Amino acid sequence: MARIPEDTLQQVLHATDIVDLVGRYVKLRRVGTNWRGLCPFHNEKTPSFYVNPQRSSYHCFGCGAGGTAIRFLMEHDGLQFMDAVKRLADAAGIPIHEEIWDANAERAAKIRNAILRVHSELTEWFHHLLLNDPSAKEARSYLKSRGINRETATNWKMGYAPATGDAFKQWAAEKKYTENLLVHAGILARGDADSRQPNQTYPRFRHRLMFPIRNDFSEVIAFSGRLLDNNAKAAKYLNSPETVIFNKSRILFGLDKSKRAIIKAGRAIVCEGQIDLITAFEHGIENVVAPLGTAFTEFHARVLKRHAEEVVLCFDSDSAGFKAAQRAYVILAPVGLIVKAVSLPNGEDPDSLIRTQGVEALRSTLNAAKDFIDHAIDHAFASRDLTDTREKTRFSAEMAPLIRQLDNAIARDAAIQNLAIRLGIPEADYRRQVARAAKSAANNDTTGNGGSGQAAANPLPTQERNAALLCRYALSDTKILNWLRSTGKASILNDIPGTELLALIWNNDADLADTARLSLFLTTLQREEESALSQLLSQPMPGGQLAEAQHALELIEIERLKILYQRAHSQLKQPNLDPTRISSLNQDIVTLRKEYLDRLAQLPKIPPSTAQ
Repeated sequence: MARIPEDTLQQVLHATDIVDLVGRYVKLRRVGTNWRGLCPFHNEKTPSFYVNPQRSSYHCFGCGAGGTAIRFLMEHDGLQFMDAVKRLADAAGIPIHEEIWDANAERAAKIRNAILRVHSELTEWFHHLLLNDPSAKEARSYLKSRGINRETATNWKMGYAPATGDAFKQWAAEKKYTENLLVHAGILARGDADSRQPNQTYPRFRHRLMFPIRNDFSEVIAFSGRLLDNNAKAAKYLNSPETVIFNKSRILFGLDKSKRAIIKAGRAIVCEGQIDLITAFEHGIENVVAPLGTAFTEFHARVLKRHAEEVVLCFDSDSAGFKAAQRAYVILAPVGLIVKAVSLPNGEDPDSLIRTQGVEALRSTLNAAKDFIDHAIDHAFASRDLTDTREKTRFSAEMAPLIRQLDNAIARDAAIQNLAIRLGIPEADYRRQVARAAKSAANNDTTGNGGSGQAAANPLPTQERNAALLCRYALSDTKILNWLRSTGKASILNDIPGTELLALIWNNDADLADTARLSLFLTTLQREEESALSQLLSQPMPGGQLAEAQHALELIEIERLKILYQRAHSQLKQPNLDPTRISSLNQDIVTLRKEYLDRLAQLPKIPPSTAQ
């Protein structure tokens, strides 16, 4: 397999600001020397997730997740170790020179990098065509009709995909991209057995306005193409297929640009399309995102929850728009987001509203957003005859499972009360109806943990108190670490449970009191070891005094004598022991007891330090 040299790993970790990295996904607030936020790996209401910039590590006291910047990317974005390191290295401008151990792993890495390069260079080519090529005249006219100027098209790297494949084939030939690579990248499609030219390839995007789709690091990983020929029998919007770099259920269009505005506002505005989002963003409403023509997923909900407390659904006001908003609400509400919705004027979307009435019209509409339950009631009164008893009964039954989705009990009670008042039904009866809906959902829920996506590792056993303290002393002072390793007593840990972390530190040759070397060391550990050591690092480091460390080691040695004494006693109770074994065990018990008591008596009555 491919291997990244240790000095390169150290450079990458040193160049990565872990607070900045985690802050792209989690809303962090400074707490003393650390930063705190809601854990991105499990649902929580009280922040228990801490980032330690001095140690370049993170730890969640709720679920146990923890580690370095590399581990964070692996767990958060589902990356392999090599891909996480390369992403951080690219962001820091550090070249990666791998040591090759496995030809298959090297081949996979090369394919992934090649696909990223294809998307990057194709974005530039599409963009050049849009701005300069006569064949893109219709695309430029369309943008003009939507009020999008050259500057906006450049800001978003919009492009044009030619109507025929000749120009594309010429471009690919000049770049020396193979047909097989372009198929893997989702740029070329291959005809099926029933087509006129089975197994022949053709450009997936033809005569379309192109929107690059980017990941959180602004890398182009896919495209969305808007059809320019309204008479063509094809989908109005076409997205890239899923590839090794693109999973549409995990991407929100525009989030790479809008993330910081969303965090600052504590609110995300969700539009239906790319044009709506771009128009709003370019007019100063920057806290906007859009799904890629697919239903919201739980991953989308968790991403938004990490950045905001409230989501405003800004969908079309027709029946299809309401149903889309309702589907989004069912996904967003259970993760604890406040979900609101707006009522756009009939026939308007965010883009058209800004173009016809100005951006302030959209701002006013957004400011008037109502909680989704209120929005749904308003929509029902406008579109259904709720004076009819049967229609009223049907609607109240439809709303019960939606109300139970509310994560907050106060909000749930308010929604029940509001709906009961507006429909003129007894509140107590409706409260029971919502409770039945919740019970029915619980009986049908077979998801186990609810798909929370926790990334917590299976924790190590609880670490022995003095062993954990000695770890902290050793990691705070190189002199103490060197003294510990010079004692030649590491083997005593084999007899003491809960000393796994101390053994890892003791038996390593690196200067782990140095932050850079410690970060590199963390990358070599198993997931549960990295998590446990990150938890240790999240605690304040004691002032490193050799006498205190020596006292801690003395207590560990005494604990070992106690364990060996108890173990000998237990062995003596085993049946069918021969006389020689009994005699040996009795002798061990006497010796161990005497040494234990002697060492205990020699301890200072007051420990050199009370540091914990």
